[in-house]
Amino acid sequence: MTENEVINKIYGYLKNQNEHIIMENMTNESVSLFWENISVLYKAGVLQNNKAVKRFCDKLRIRTGYDRDQCLQGLSEMVFWLYAIKNSYTYEMDKKLKNQENTDVDIQLLKYGYKFNIEIKTPKQVKEDDDKVLGVNIPFRSFKNKDTQKTYIDKLEKEVFPQIINKPDGMYTGYNISKINDNKVIEYLRSCQTKFNYEANSINVLVISVSSQQMQDYWGYIYNPFTGIFTEDFKNSFYDKSGKDVKHNDFDAVDVIYLTNIVEGHIRKIEGFDPWKLENYCGIFCINPFSVRTKDKKDIEVYEKLLNILPNDTILFEKEHDQANQRGKEMNISVDPIFMQEYISEHYPKLI
Repeated sequence: MTENEVINKIYGYLKNQNEHIIMENMTNESVSLFWENISVLYKAGVLQNNKAVKRFCDKLRIRTGYDRDQCLQGLSEMVFWLYAIKNSYTYEMDKKLKNQENTDVDIQLLKYGYKFNIEIKTPKQVKEDDDKVLGVNIPFRSFKNKDTQKTYIDKLEKEVFPQIINKPDGMYTGYNISKINDNKVIEYLRSCQTKFNYEANSINVLVISVSSQQMQDYWGYIYNPFTGIFTEDFKNSFYDKSGKDVKHNDFDAVDVIYLTNIVEGHIRKIEGFDPWKLENYCGIFCINPFSVRTKDKKDIEVYEKLLNILPNDTILFEKEHDQANQRGKEMNISVDPIFMQEYISEHYPKLI
């Protein structure tokens, strides 16, 4: 297929999807950049034939029935493809790893003699349309016993929320408590365990692509001091569907979580912003201290290489977080519940 044939085919599918994010939320500038990047993918050999174009359109839910969440998953993957291409990395999409023949990872990058295995996950997004509904966010599970947590939430529902809803000013007509998605992170980690292996000179990265608002929550799921997944307090906090205790070695093939707000660049119009560049987003590496590679101190230098492979805020974020924690200790307050939002607001003001 020629490049024009590829573009026309994709446009033919897209023009029939009026609710599609690319048609709904993109500025004229970002739509123009979308077509420029289709050209990049074509020249890189990603969209060379009819089968590849259909697979691409299905991934972005352009050709078949539209699904917003699956589209955001596809867009997040597309941002990584473009980053690899534009940085001249050797890469392979949907890479089957050694000894894992029935599954694959979304993309593998080759650089510095190392293999960077990357699996991308995008949690479901709640589309907030009614500003008369009070949004209530519980950032993480602070009790190991879910019944105890439920008791406190029930108390809020009976004693606090009605007072807000029934105020004479009528600001809110109801409330909605957001779901705690720490189990979703564990689901992603355990899924990756079936895809990743322990090959030398490699590193396994789970990417979690969310909105800016969700960044704080997902960072909290990983590090909160009560049930944080990458902390010792995780033990005896979570159970699978069969009632079995979830342990750190259930996902010890995952070396790093890369937390990023790619979703934010696609769920709303942002003037003067290129949503197709990975380097335009906040990205934080969260090292799994319980992975085989970390515990055995094998290939430790690959972690340093990873800092150069993908754009990230890790060092600056940790520095500023430590400084904020120190200030918080002096004032006897915790900064963790708000720091991520403050960081994004300061360094990525268009994405907040």
